[in-house]
Amino acid sequence: MFDVFEGPSTSSTQAQDIHCDYVLVDGSKRENTERWLYELVEAPDYGNLFDGTEWASIRDVAPLLVRTEPGHPLLERLLQEGKITEWGYGIASNEPLELVADHLRRFITACHPLGHNVMLRFSDPTVARLLLAPSGHGGVPEYWEPFTGVALPDALWDGWHVQARPEWLPEAGAGTNKEITAPFQLGELTLSGLTATDLRTTLVKLMQHLETYFPERAASEIRPVAIKDLRTIMEQALANGYESLQALLHWCTVYGYQGELSRWETETPDIHALFYRWPGAAAEAQAREAAMIAMASAATQVQGEPIHG
Repeated sequence: MFDVFEGPSTSSTQAQDIHCDYVLVDGSKRENTERWLYELVEAPDYGNLFDGTEWASIRDVAPLLVRTEPGHPLLERLLQEGKITEWGYGIASNEPLELVADHLRRFITACHPLGHNVMLRFSDPTVARLLLAPSGHGGVPEYWEPFTGVALPDALWDGWHVQARPEWLPEAGAGTNKEITAPFQLGELTLSGLTATDLRTTLVKLMQHLETYFPERAASEIRPVAIKDLRTIMEQALANGYESLQALLHWCTVYGYQGELSRWETETPDIHALFYRWPGAAAEAQAREAAMIAMASAATQVQGEPIHG
């Protein structure tokens, strides 16, 4: 199965290697997206993907497909900001804008295994990575049809997934003129991947919290360790009943002060006991109490001896 938490390969992370004919902007991640686009570009060549669909009434949050070329202001902004906010990704394609836009509109909705339709956030770079994976890993090969490559930012790993069209697929553009009216069926593997995508989004927020308040734990040379540690804490905290983002951020703070989960039982037993005590409606208060204990414990250690990393 495709692992949404996996980082980019070392051979595909250089921004200067990215070639894009289009940038797909996630309109749900930017307020007044079209106005913002016109502020960047005097006369942008683009399509609002909700126009002409049943979702036209919420076109303000629609994905925008924008034609770009080297040095295009939107592409430059993506390269500058994309790894932080993941508000879109780059697409390489020789096909005209309207054809690529119509292709993407086929994926606005998908049929859930239980029979109802759901909206698919394909303009999210991680969702796109899942769709572009092999079908045996939860991917939807048809999503590749007009693309020759993609450049997908990764805020978790502070890098880029630069992918070329797999050789086993038909030539780019093949089949893009076929008319499909029914939503495609979400398989169980794809659905599992989408669920994992939501967890990854939470982990990104925890890493950003760590970078802001405990930058020494998120330094580039130890980033993989921090990601692994925080993912372990996040998944265990969720299992322990800490479901809100605020509660998880408090446990991230504990990690910032105390380090990996395996040390909490021996070094801070009060925190360990709180972590494994079912919180019920008091989850945020209980997690905050643990964060306060961690801060006080760290202050005591600073006065006496160095804090263990």
